[in-house]
Amino acid sequence: MSVSNDVIADIAGYAAMSCYGVVGMAEQLQGAESVRLLAGQRLRKGVLVSNTEEGLAVDLHVVLESGVNMKSVCENLSSAVAFTLQEIAEIDPAKLKVVIHIDALKNLG
Repeated sequence: MSVSNDVIADIAGYAAMSCYGVVGMAEQLQGAESVRLLAGQRLRKGVLVSNTEEGLAVDLHVVLESGVNMKSVCENLSSAVAFTLQEIAEIDPAKLKVVIHIDALKNLG
């Protein structure tokens, strides 16, 4: 089975959004010091999927809720994305590298 990188990005984006502490996916604005929080239909722009010699690399650009334990949120996020990609797209987790970029923190409340 072959799955396009765009579909993988969509799956990874939706898996990321289901994780506690993740406010949204982020898009780096060119030439700016700021990021934009992406709407649900545009999650793919916050995910970069690339093929490497070792397998597949998925870079997630996320906005986290202020005050959360970033390390545990990132660990949960990484395992949730790997699990979801394995279940839906049949991607071998041993050939998957998930890299998380925290682009911003946001206060909710």
